[in-house]
Amino acid sequence: MTADANRLAWIYSAENPAQLRERYEAWAAHYDSDLDALAWSAPQAAAERCHVRLQPNARVLDAGCGTGQVGAHLYRLGGHQVTGFDLSPAMLAQAAKRGGYAQLIEGSLLEPLPFADGSFDAAVSVGVFTYAHVGPAALAPVVRAVRPGGFVVMAFRDDVVTALGFEQEFARLENIGAWQLLERSEPAPMVEEDGQGIDMRVWSWRVGG
Repeated sequence: MTADANRLAWIYSAENPAQLRERYEAWAAHYDSDLDALAWSAPQAAAERCHVRLQPNARVLDAGCGTGQVGAHLYRLGGHQVTGFDLSPAMLAQAAKRGGYAQLIEGSLLEPLPFADGSFDAAVSVGVFTYAHVGPAALAPVVRAVRPGGFVVMAFRDDVVTALGFEQEFARLENIGAWQLLERSEPAPMVEEDGQGIDMRVWSWRVGG
């Protein structure tokens, strides 16, 4: 296992939100280079699938923005007004250096969101709803932050969708009319572990059914 893969295993083994925040604080300065070494392509893939559904200058919530890769792609693609939201000040500082965000806000997806319902035209999230990070219960608040007729675009590892209960929450939200699935990309290896590509998909929903 490479040092970079060790770092990924380390972040997935966080035991609670406070420890996860501490680990991202420590990782922030090397996050981009470490993930580049693991062929991390999910941010660009999700940004592209989000952009094609938006008008120029759309208001987008980047839920768990990290160092800002998704927001930077979105800004280059369409000049979108992206709000970055993340639990780690150090990661937000890296996002600020990268540029492309209208604002950056510190906070946790595990707590009530500081946004009124319908504040955004879309929400996008990559690398957040996964092992030791954020579970299915946090999906509904993100959906509520998007206006009816807007979009939610998220990248998920195939191996977490069923194992961590996301599939059931996807269905529940559709059944209550919170969103409607528009697209699920074909699986593609968007990150490497132990030299092997891990399949991920980009999922896209329309808010409001």
